[in-house]
Amino acid sequence: MTRSFFGIYSIREGPNNARMLVHGTTVHGVQNLGSPRRERMATSYYATRSGVGLAMAAAPDLFGPWARIAVVGLGAGTLACYARPGQSWTFYEIDPAVLRMARDPRLFTFLSRCKPDARIEIGDARLLIEREHAATADVLVVDAFSSDSVPMHLLTREAFADYRRLLSDRGLLLVHISNRYLRLAPVVAAAAADGGWHAALRAYRPDAIAARNNEGGSDWVAMSPSPDTLDRVVHRGGETWTPLSGRPRLWTDDHASVLPLIAF
Repeated sequence: MTRSFFGIYSIREGPNNARMLVHGTTVHGVQNLGSPRRERMATSYYATRSGVGLAMAAAPDLFGPWARIAVVGLGAGTLACYARPGQSWTFYEIDPAVLRMARDPRLFTFLSRCKPDARIEIGDARLLIEREHAATADVLVVDAFSSDSVPMHLLTREAFADYRRLLSDRGLLLVHISNRYLRLAPVVAAAAADGGWHAALRAYRPDAIAARNNEGGSDWVAMSPSPDTLDRVVHRGGETWTPLSGRPRLWTDDHASVLPLIAF
């Protein structure tokens, strides 16, 4: 267990021979134990049939062998195990304590086994992305909203403008909106309409076999300025994607409220 400015983290033994990174009451990563193959499995919110899993599988076809992948939120480093030879990966993580745990192979081996050379930048993702050159990512994953404390500045009109600037013209944005307390789909729907994004929602719920491998349910929104890019993700593998639902509620840097989004 460790404490940082952002809260208390604990490493716990999970079900079915697994290890979990827990922040408060929220799981930020689950790693299967027992063999190198199991350790590299994508678990929790990041399963192969989740929205982000489907997007990562499509990345080589969409962007070639040298795809540039950027991720907001490191967690235990699970997404690193989608990396393929030739791809460049950048993680933006606000908490140095998370980085220390993800890099410690005594705790988690996603990074060390799958992408030990990943570039990792410490700081607020909005500020870090604003400093990057334009069009330097093909896929951007924004994964920071599953707990009860939502970094609202990462879902505003201005934030999505920053994401659009970072992405290539045919780039793909994945936004993780799983949340026990808030329905975030209306906020993302409003940002998509406001920014001219094409968007679709993937709600994944694992079956019993997948759950035994520590896959979890998740809601991911895929967005792109290119309708062709989104279409090639949505129609890959015969999985179901749906339109975003709920009355759109646009957040800006000047005004945002979670009250209309509370899930009862």
